[in-house]
Amino acid sequence: MSDLDFALTSAAPAPAPAPYQVFARKYRPRTFAEVIGQEHITRTLSNAIGQGRLAQAYLLVGPRGTGKTSTARIIAKALNAPGGPQIDFDPDSEIAKEIAEGRCMDVLEIDGASNNGVEQVRDLRDNVRFAPTKGRFKIYIIDEVHMLTSAAFNALLKTLEEPPAHVKFIFATTEVHKVPATVLSRCQRFDFRRIPDAAIVSHLGHICAKEGATAEEGALRVIARHADGGLRDAEVALDQVIGFFGNRVEEAAVLEMFGLTGIGPVADLARAIVHGDASGLLRQSRSLAAAGKDITRLAHDLLKFFRDFALWQTAPEAVEAELAAGEKEAFSVLAANLTPRGTIAILEELGTLEGRLRYALSKDVLFEVTLLQLSQLRERVSIEAILHRLGGAAEAGSFSAAAPAATVAPVPAPASRPAPAAAAPIPAPAPVPAAAAVPAPSPVPEAVPAKKVDPAKVWARAVAQFAQERPLEAASIATTRVAEMRGDEIEIALPANLKHKIAAFMSPRNIPILQEVLRAEFGRPVGIVFLAIDEASKDPALIPAPVAAPTNEPPAPSNAAPAPGASAPLSKEPIRISEKEYKDDPLIRKALDLFQARVVSTKNS
Repeated sequence: MSDLDFALTSAAPAPAPAPYQVFARKYRPRTFAEVIGQEHITRTLSNAIGQGRLAQAYLLVGPRGTGKTSTARIIAKALNAPGGPQIDFDPDSEIAKEIAEGRCMDVLEIDGASNNGVEQVRDLRDNVRFAPTKGRFKIYIIDEVHMLTSAAFNALLKTLEEPPAHVKFIFATTEVHKVPATVLSRCQRFDFRRIPDAAIVSHLGHICAKEGATAEEGALRVIARHADGGLRDAEVALDQVIGFFGNRVEEAAVLEMFGLTGIGPVADLARAIVHGDASGLLRQSRSLAAAGKDITRLAHDLLKFFRDFALWQTAPEAVEAELAAGEKEAFSVLAANLTPRGTIAILEELGTLEGRLRYALSKDVLFEVTLLQLSQLRERVSIEAILHRLGGAAEAGSFSAAAPAATVAPVPAPASRPAPAAAAPIPAPAPVPAAAAVPAPSPVPEAVPAKKVDPAKVWARAVAQFAQERPLEAASIATTRVAEMRGDEIEIALPANLKHKIAAFMSPRNIPILQEVLRAEFGRPVGIVFLAIDEASKDPALIPAPVAAPTNEPPAPSNAAPAPGASAPLSKEPIRISEKEYKDDPLIRKALDLFQARVVSTKNS
């Protein structure tokens, strides 16, 4: 060999290293056995292929990163395997490698987002006539099929229903509700589930072992929780963490990198909510925000924490295996102070918060306000105990000392007192003697209730029923009591400093619940009037009750105080009210403020 040949041989370049593959592609499943968390699908497909029961079209539905496209390629490998279709194909065979790398002429992967028109579907219909070049089937994989237009779907229907024997369709979508029903009915549908955190942690541990990296279990759990059931998202996150921190993956590093919150701080927030520690909640939330934690993600983590706690409260065995040691300890502490109903109330508030945060300009302010509202939940959750005590006090007669005499059970009018003739709109055919034992018949149907009821007990039952349906709003009326029963209206007394709460409470969503209970108890529709009492006075006297507007019916005489709900003789003489008393009446003042009106003159007639 000459010197020139030796020089040329020595100068030959070294082979280029293999290009780097991200974990999501490097560890992509190649067979049905390698698909993680979708056993219900892989078992069904394996049995169908083994029995030769092949459909002309398959529809794979599920969230992102759960294995839809990978499963579609595995189906294509199984159908076109040498000697196939077969389940236990060789993933290292030539055709299997071509399908995995996307260079097989018989397996065409089409992006539905960029090939969504009628012209592309027409080209597809023209090409299905040609036989496969190497495999047994010609397979069309259309990803994100919901992106096709309506016209494109319609153009595909006939071919989809009766394709040539050598053609198979595999569709994948994350939004199945956008796929027409005519297409759904022509496909075998498989719904992919979110992958459990435990399965993701196990898979990430396998990758770390293959890559020579060590990872704390807490770090892998954080990545799995961040992935929200998507294996591809978890693989991408692990790849990023290893690239940033090296082959040592620690929980603190993962939390810092993605701005996530660990179980400890979330559990501390939950404990502060349950114990009503408003200052602690604000202090912790501001500390987390200052540390760069994402408020939206923090709210989601808090919601998921209470969701897991609710499941643990109801069926511990269902979630025991997926919980970390820190979560189990936190749940045990919360269980002693929080009932299932209180947990549901917290979940409702946090669910509403998560939706509102998407459009909020000041996310931190909205988050802190919601935390303050949740800190008051302790007294709201204990509303049943308060109502129970109030109900017991009503039964023992303790309400009668604080409430006017009108709260006593209704008593019928004496039998010896005849009703005046003017009270009846239709004249009686014959007058009834004064000494008659039977009272005069009255045509007024609303006079006497069907049964004797105590308004105080009825109101306590109404508030208890309301607390069951709306526990968060029930605190506004927990300290109210019956002041008086006036015909078809029940007057409810409350401290004057709670007037603003009652104003917010009186809404079409709340009042009908109370009115329904009152109607069932009294046997007739009953209105509700809220009156404020003066807390500065030791005597629990009411602020002057509202005076009803004059009506065609004469009012009851002032010297005869009928029992609430009972029929009382009507007086011919109207009640004289001074102009000052009329103008100072709180109901009249409220009406004047509401309508921006003024009193021109008053008249007693």
